Amino acid sequence: MFFRQWMSYLSDDAKLTQIVMPGAHNAGSYGMAPTACCQSDNLYRQVVSGVRHFCLRLDTIGKGIVFSHGITKGDLFEHALRDFQKAMEDCPTEVFILDLREYYPQQVGPVTLRYKADPAQVDAILDKYISPEKYACCDFGHIRDLTIGDMRKSGKRYILLNYERAYAYSVDCPNILPWDKKLYGSRPKTFLREIPKIFDREHTDGIYWFQTQQTPNLGTEIGFVTPKKLNGEITAHYAELMRAIASDPDHLRQANVIGGDFMTDGVKCREIIRLNLDKGLVCEDKREAFLKGLE
Repeated sequence: MFFRQWMSYLSDDAKLTQIVMPGAHNAGSYGMAPTACCQSDNLYRQVVSGVRHFCLRLDTIGKGIVFSHGITKGDLFEHALRDFQKAMEDCPTEVFILDLREYYPQQVGPVTLRYKADPAQVDAILDKYISPEKYACCDFGHIRDLTIGDMRKSGKRYILLNYERAYAYSVDCPNILPWDKKLYGSRPKTFLREIPKIFDREHTDGIYWFQTQQTPNLGTEIGFVTPKKLNGEITAHYAELMRAIASDPDHLRQANVIGGDFMTDGVKCREIIRLNLDKGLVCEDKREAFLKGLE
């Protein structure tokens, strides 16, 4: 039950850019072929496991909008939004960030692969299931000033993040997603040691999306292997990685969205959410219950 409502323990003045929230990398890739699958469960299971930030990448097959991980296609966007609607109903104290866009163009030799999802069609699906006119938070000033208390008072439930503002009620607020092919393609021991150093070289006053999954690529140390195969060793050392972030005041201060693969494994969300205690964002009278919930 705790992971369905962990945000309810946070103080009203906790800013969204300060809260440490689990993020699902390629959240819609559940059910895809092993080479593209980054999550084991649908959006409902991700939410009730503690995830609050969702990387959602779209394309079109026939007349349907589907999730895309490059050339690999997944579930219908409509099916996923139906699951997310249920999660919003079952977790009424929580707020979310939906990073929604078409899958980015890919260069394959001389060919550029492009992915398209008609914004009007996407808007229609959003309207049908999660009522952005009512629930999307889009009239704030700078994201650095927005608190969870502001969203609670307004009744808003999510931010629909899109750098082109392609959808009705979407916003383009400052956010970064640091990534380096060599680092994210390094062997686990090197990756785990070096990845916190990203906080030393990348800074923002917006949403900081810090990814903790290795990324298989040709020409890297890990080469091209499945995300699931890479996940095991990272998970085994995940608590150590989060403690390393907590031990550095500057890294902890910047910690915000911490994303990864296979976020319903019972380990990652727990260790990410724990950092809110280190940051002093949990209401004082709820700290004991918060700790108990993490057990």
